[in-house]
Amino acid sequence: MKKAISQFNRTLLVAGLTALFAALGFAQAPGGQPQPPSTKGAVIKGKAPVNKEILKVKLPKPYETKLSNGLQVLVLEDHKLPNFNMQMVVLSGGLADAAGQEGAAQYTATMLREGTKTRDSKKIAEEIDQLGASLFANAGLSSLTTTVSASGLTDNFDPIMALFADVILNPSFPADEFNKLKSRNISTIRLQRSQPGFLAAEMFQKVMYGSHPASRFALSAEQIGRITPESLQKFHATHYKPNNAIFAIVGDVKPAEVVAKLEKAFASWKPGEVPKTEIPKAAEPGAAKIYLIDRPGSVQTNLSAGVLTIERTDPDYFALEMMNQVVGGGPSARLFMNLREDKGYTYGAYSNVSSAKYRGVFNASTQVRTDVTDGSMKELFYEFKRIRDEKAPAEEFDRAKRTIVGGWALQLESPASVLQNTITSKLYNLPADYWDTYPQKISAVTPEDAQRVARKYLDLGKLQIVAVGDAKKIAEALSKYGTVEIFDTEGKPVKAPASSGGTGATKEK
Repeated sequence: MKKAISQFNRTLLVAGLTALFAALGFAQAPGGQPQPPSTKGAVIKGKAPVNKEILKVKLPKPYETKLSNGLQVLVLEDHKLPNFNMQMVVLSGGLADAAGQEGAAQYTATMLREGTKTRDSKKIAEEIDQLGASLFANAGLSSLTTTVSASGLTDNFDPIMALFADVILNPSFPADEFNKLKSRNISTIRLQRSQPGFLAAEMFQKVMYGSHPASRFALSAEQIGRITPESLQKFHATHYKPNNAIFAIVGDVKPAEVVAKLEKAFASWKPGEVPKTEIPKAAEPGAAKIYLIDRPGSVQTNLSAGVLTIERTDPDYFALEMMNQVVGGGPSARLFMNLREDKGYTYGAYSNVSSAKYRGVFNASTQVRTDVTDGSMKELFYEFKRIRDEKAPAEEFDRAKRTIVGGWALQLESPASVLQNTITSKLYNLPADYWDTYPQKISAVTPEDAQRVARKYLDLGKLQIVAVGDAKKIAEALSKYGTVEIFDTEGKPVKAPASSGGTGATKEK
C-alpha cells in the first residue's frame, strides 16, 4: 500500500510541476487567460509527430453488462495507478426540463451534495475530505444528460461507492441549503452581466437557437425563483431511474467485483417509466444580422460570428472538423495567424464546431481593441470567404490533419478519455469501431471536402454576428457589414446612439 501511495504521490508531483512549467511558459492575457507564445516570424513545419500506425489502432474496449434493475455498466480496467474514476450518467439533462421549470435538472444535480436522508452537507464534505476523494454532479441548461462523478484511491472504493450511491438514491434537497444556493446565484447575476464574454455568449445562443431549448445559457432571477425543492424532488423521482442511466468506471478495478458491489449498493434502485425527452429541430435564425450589445466605455469589442451546422451523426462531421481546424482550430490556424500574428489586433482568435442531437454551430470569436473593430470584421469576412472560395494548400491541410490526429492520439494515454469516448458512442449510437477508425476518417478528408462543407454551411447570407462594445464608437464600423440591432446589457433593444445615425443601425420604433 505504501508503495502504491508513493507512486500516486509522485504522479501528482509530476503533474504539479508540469502545470507550473506550463504556467511559466505562457503569457497572461487580460482576464487571466493563458495565451500561447507568439509565433510571429516562426516557420510552421507541419511536422507533428504522428506515427502512421496510429491510423490502425484498436482501442481497449470496456467490459459491458447490465444489472438486474436495468442499469448499463461499463468497466475499463487500468492498473497503472491505484485509483479510479467513475460516473453515473443519467440520460436526462436540461433538455428534459418542463416548461416553466428551466434549471430543474441543473439544480437537482447541484443539490445532490447538499444532503441525503442520513448525511447533511457538512458530513458529506467531511467524508469526501477524509477519503481524499472527489464527488461532483452537473447538468447543463440544455444538456442531454446529468453526470455524477467520483474518484479516489482503490483502497477507499467501498466507502466512496457508499457515498456515491447515497447522493444518487437519497437526496433530501434541504430547503435551507437550496435557498442559500439560489440567493448566491441571484447575487452573481449582476456580476455576470458586467462581463463582456458572458454577454456575447448569452446573446449568441439566443440568436442562433431562438425558442429552442439550446438557447438557454443562464437563468434569470425570475426563473431561479420559480424552482422549489419540490421541483427538484419531482425531477429526481421522474428521471433518476436505473433504466435511464449508464454507470462507467475506469481504473484499478476488476469487472466482476465492481458489478457485485453495484448490485449491492443500488439494490433499492427500481426501474420505471421515464418520459422521452423531445428535442425539437433547430430552425435557421434567418438572414444575416449584427447584434450589438452596448457597453459604454468598453475598451474592447467582443466578436462572435456563426452559423448552424449539423447533428452529431451527420456524415459531414469529419469534413467540418477539418474545415474548422484550418480556419481557427488553434494557434497555427488562419484566424490566429491573421488577427494576432499578422495584424496584432488581439491576443487570440479561434473557431470551433459543436454538434449534438440537434444542429450545432460553427462559431468564430475574438476580443479586439475598440479602434480595430472595423479591421477585425474585415479579416473575419476575408477568412470566411477564403475557406469557401479556395481549396486549402496541401501543406496547410496536412498540418491541420496532424494537429487533430495528434491531439486524438494524446487521449490514448488517458483511460478516462477512452471511457468517455465509449459513453459518447452509447449516447449517439455510433458504430462499435467508431473511435478505432476516427483517425483514418480524419485522414481521408480532402481539401475539396473541406471547401464543400464550407460552401454548404458557412453561408454568409445567414451569418449571425454578436458584438459587445461601446456602440458610439463601433456601431458605424459594424454597419458596413450588415444591419445592426442594438441592445443594452439586459438584452433589451435600445435606440442607436446619435453618432451612429444613418449607418444602417436599427433604431427602436
